[in-house]
Amino acid sequence: MFSLDGFIKCVQKKGLNLYAVIVTKDGERLGEHHWRSDLRMNIHSLSKSFTSCAVGMALEEGLIHSLDDRVIDYFPDKLDAEPSQWLRKMTIRCLLTMSSGHEKPLLMGNTRDELEDTDWVHYFLNQPLCREPGTLFLYDTGCTFLVSAILEKQSGQHLVQYLKPRLFDPLGIRNPQWFTSPDGIALGGGGLHLNCDEITRFAQMLLDGGVYKGERLVPEAYLKQASSKQIDNAGQGDWGMGYGFQFWRCVWPGAYRGDGAYGQFALILPEQNAHICITSHEERSIADILDSVWEEIAPQL
Repeated sequence: MFSLDGFIKCVQKKGLNLYAVIVTKDGERLGEHHWRSDLRMNIHSLSKSFTSCAVGMALEEGLIHSLDDRVIDYFPDKLDAEPSQWLRKMTIRCLLTMSSGHEKPLLMGNTRDELEDTDWVHYFLNQPLCREPGTLFLYDTGCTFLVSAILEKQSGQHLVQYLKPRLFDPLGIRNPQWFTSPDGIALGGGGLHLNCDEITRFAQMLLDGGVYKGERLVPEAYLKQASSKQIDNAGQGDWGMGYGFQFWRCVWPGAYRGDGAYGQFALILPEQNAHICITSHEERSIADILDSVWEEIAPQL
């Protein structure tokens, strides 16, 4: 008999500030617990996984020719000087795998709000590179923002409007809000506002290989690539198992996840045909949240 009691006690013992947990297996909700009302909130970098799915759709529709398209070809008017050899090698694939070649992250958190340059595409593309793109993982919401900017340029729509008939409407997610840059481009890498119940629908679509209630939303081949390891990362535990296209691999065998700051998770466990979704505001240790999942929830599945 499945029970969340052990997980709840573990969370309480560790003093973790969770909002909700919902566990689903074989399409049936096994259990859920809410520490507060299931209100929409900023899901932070879990937003990246939604943007990644949009890339798969855009590829299928021909809005993007290839993941190996050069980024500068989309924004030649944003360059202040002749692009370096390394900048010429930066592709959409490099952005998706967080390997732009920059020395440090460029558009993380509050640093975005402090920029004098309010054209973030221009800012990103004119920062010097310290290595060849595609060679080293460096987590940066700026990479996802550039992906969002490409999607919006190619579709002629704000990312929310592009995804509305293709993802949000089929998932029953009405009127989602998404933070934008000063010039109105969806942040892409954060700022999407959803509740835990809405995240579970996205997770079910991921678990079912891009299909939701019989309707194909995301190309299966793309999603398989996106959720697989594409590049090494040097973190610890669940942050050192490899990174896909805006998805993280997990220590639990076969599992991957969308992952947002302060503990926003869509955990996909294909071998158990299950997913676990969590919303939180945990500022001390989100690793403790995942450890608690692997200790108390996953073994029951």
